[in-house]
Amino acid sequence: MSSRWKGREELLEALSRGIRDFSDQDVLFSQASADRLGLNLTDLKCLSILERTGAMTAGKLAEVTGLTSGAVTGLIDRLEKAGWARRVRNPKDRRHVIIEAVAERGADIDRLFSESRSALADIVSDYTEEQIGLVLDFLDRSSAMLRDETVKLRAVTEPKGTNDAGEFSGPLGTLTHARLKFISGASQVTLRASPGIPELYTARFEGRAPTVKEEAGTVSIQYPRFMLLDWRKLAADVLLNGSIPWQLELRGGVSKLNADLRDLLLESIELSSGASDVTMRLPKPSGTVPIRVAGGVSHVTFLLPEGTAARLLVKGGVSALAFNEQSLGGVGGQTSLETPGYKHATDRFDFEIAGGPAI
Repeated sequence: MSSRWKGREELLEALSRGIRDFSDQDVLFSQASADRLGLNLTDLKCLSILERTGAMTAGKLAEVTGLTSGAVTGLIDRLEKAGWARRVRNPKDRRHVIIEAVAERGADIDRLFSESRSALADIVSDYTEEQIGLVLDFLDRSSAMLRDETVKLRAVTEPKGTNDAGEFSGPLGTLTHARLKFISGASQVTLRASPGIPELYTARFEGRAPTVKEEAGTVSIQYPRFMLLDWRKLAADVLLNGSIPWQLELRGGVSKLNADLRDLLLESIELSSGASDVTMRLPKPSGTVPIRVAGGVSHVTFLLPEGTAARLLVKGGVSALAFNEQSLGGVGGQTSLETPGYKHATDRFDFEIAGGPAI
């Protein structure tokens, strides 16, 4: 019994060495393949996962690979830019975005691996079906083991939500709509949207970070009032998940806001209590999208997609107004303007300006 056990130990040791050698050679071969395709190794492996398992959300890809959500976002951006993958609406739920490998590029990968596949076929040609079945069973069980061990190695991660660098994020989960609220003002804000990020939102702040809270899909950002007195030291970059509809509320001294919302599903905008130097690129509307501007607002610009139907209702007068490429100068009392076809348009913007802003 002892000599037999000793023989098994030696056999298992040889198996361990063989697996390590195979793993080393696989990494080196994969790196050479990635170099040939103009990718890095991680991007190639994630592309392989998408090809083998099919399209998935960015969050699922992060879960499968163990990569951080930020790393997955950058990875998807690179694959999409290089034409290997693309973000598409989920045909089963068009509120969400999934990532799929570009099928047309599959031929490039087939050509690259054709010789290695042929060599592998030669290796197993002498194996019986039973032996091949044993190899498959070993590979399946080993892959499952490695997935579990990878999770353990990645178990120590940064706390979710915030860190010393002023970075915040929140999970998308099962949310179907959301709201962003700047409660007490903000300055030098960049606001963007992407349907492909796995989080509900990410936010990065320069200078002292505000209080950021997320509850039931409402993301609240609040600066202490005294901080806004020295706005030159403050800056914010907020990225919203564009796969679900958002309501935006910006209150209390918002200045120098640059918002590119073209990839956002927009439900409404409320801009009030002292906003200035604001530029917003709006997406194509879905249904009637209300936009309310009130109280001490100056130099606010909304850029609409070409051909978009819109109505503008002015209450209380403005010192300068341009609408639908027409400069109207000062407007007093109550004035209503609309683009041709507004009344019959299904998808349109409904602007209301009150309280004497200069637009």
